Amino acid sequence: MRKRIFVYGGNAASALVNAYSENAARVGFVARQSLISAMNPPGRVEFGLPPGVTASAERLVRQDAASSLTDELGKSAPDTDLVFWDLDDERFGVYEMEDGSYLTRSPLLARATIAGPSIRRHIEFGSTEHLTLWTSAADVFVRWLKDLGISSRTHAFRLHWAANDAAGGSVELAFGPASFQMNALFRPYFEHLDRLGISVIEEVHTLGSSHHPGGRSPLHLRDDSYHSALGQLSKVLQGPGAAPERGDTTSHWNWDSRHQAPVLRWKALEELDATAPGRTAHVIAPRRSEGEKFPARFLLQNTGSDTLLVISHGALPRAKYQTPRFEWLATLQDRPENLLFLADGALENHPELELAWFTGDAEDDLTKRFAHIVQTVSRQIGAKRILFVGGSGGGFASLALASLVPGSRALAFNPQTAIRKYWNKAVTAYQQALFPEWDSVRPLDGLGTRVSAVARVAQTSPRDYQVIYVQNDDDAFHMQNHLGPFASAVGMPAESAVSSSGNVQLIVDRFAEGHNMPYRRVLNPFVDRALSNWGSPLAGWDRDYYAHLLTGPEAS
Repeated sequence: MRKRIFVYGGNAASALVNAYSENAARVGFVARQSLISAMNPPGRVEFGLPPGVTASAERLVRQDAASSLTDELGKSAPDTDLVFWDLDDERFGVYEMEDGSYLTRSPLLARATIAGPSIRRHIEFGSTEHLTLWTSAADVFVRWLKDLGISSRTHAFRLHWAANDAAGGSVELAFGPASFQMNALFRPYFEHLDRLGISVIEEVHTLGSSHHPGGRSPLHLRDDSYHSALGQLSKVLQGPGAAPERGDTTSHWNWDSRHQAPVLRWKALEELDATAPGRTAHVIAPRRSEGEKFPARFLLQNTGSDTLLVISHGALPRAKYQTPRFEWLATLQDRPENLLFLADGALENHPELELAWFTGDAEDDLTKRFAHIVQTVSRQIGAKRILFVGGSGGGFASLALASLVPGSRALAFNPQTAIRKYWNKAVTAYQQALFPEWDSVRPLDGLGTRVSAVARVAQTSPRDYQVIYVQNDDDAFHMQNHLGPFASAVGMPAESAVSSSGNVQLIVDRFAEGHNMPYRRVLNPFVDRALSNWGSPLAGWDRDYYAHLLTGPEAS
């Protein structure tokens, strides 16, 4: 169930809900409003705002003058599960006005003209006077929270300002105190909240993000800082107990109960940290500025092995499956290798679509993005062997991904090898959802190797990767339209054989009926076989040895 969150503050609290929370919805938002302003009488000022100010920014300034926090939170309280509070907006200090009210000296207010009561003076954040005013306001506010019955659901986040990014480069601001000074100035404010009984989630070891959309700043942190804060929140919500170690993902507020894994969200691939042991779910947000539209979602099971199995799913009948679909998880989850299950983000964005082959659209090449993800994950966890596994549409994706990852192998069951050669209904739905700028499926051919493994191997037969292509011999449609053209393109008959290079093996037999994927008793032995003799030419198909895996009238 999605948590309903009221956000007070503009940095950590907003980020935790907007960018990192898989199961949260914001029910209220107050920012750019010091607690001193909020807990004192509203002012009677009129603003002249500079041109180009957004409606949302203007609303925040006017809410600050109206001391709106208690009104806004009071209205939302019945529908609020948690209150997230960060104090970073306090850094601006406040203006004391001639009528006894206060205004938060936000950057926008500093550019505005003010009519009515004039500014008496600026009270700087961290000064004795500011701290005294703020602690008095906090005393009143927390009593009000208790009266409202939500103080136990209020959590203040203290994510320390960062001085450097992961590479050691400075993220300090060109003006104002240094990060270590700001962290020292904030300390007594949070200590006072702790004395008042407000839960304070603190993350000390922070690094700045080099990939934040807002640029480099001590307040723009790496994703793992937010993940750690959410992990600590999980422990708080579960009740008394020891605080988790940094990086602990065994219990996480963003929890995927279907797959029993914490969900970690990342702004960019460069932020990804895949080293946590056990099972973790990940989402890399699309970079809109780069034309990306689809989330890159995957489930990783890190066992410490030197081998990584990468599994792509096929079609998702929407009445049966929901996104994300991590195919063959139940069959493979007890294997010793690292497991990486990929989910096609195009299906997440298009609920009417059942199959998209992991290609993305004209601007967002999902196959290439996932190939980079696989290489990053394998490097971080120390995997030396990468085997791509998939059936049908997932087989198509596995063939494509292996071609982009040198030294890998693909194990593809009954794959499509050219999207245009698949069933017309599915291809048309794919084109209309992902390429609506075209009036038919014919222009898909212009995408070449992105939509055709036949075109790919015809251009360059596999040299630095290997393919094990397994086809049920009674799947007539795929035998004719997909295996036949692929085999021809690599100069092989459409039957069990190995190419002269030893890099392509075709296995044509009866492992399931028709287009059905291999049964559980077949899949694991095939994975074992695909991992054997790594780095050597592929061996021929020993039908007698594997006869116990066959089905149908000719099985022995």
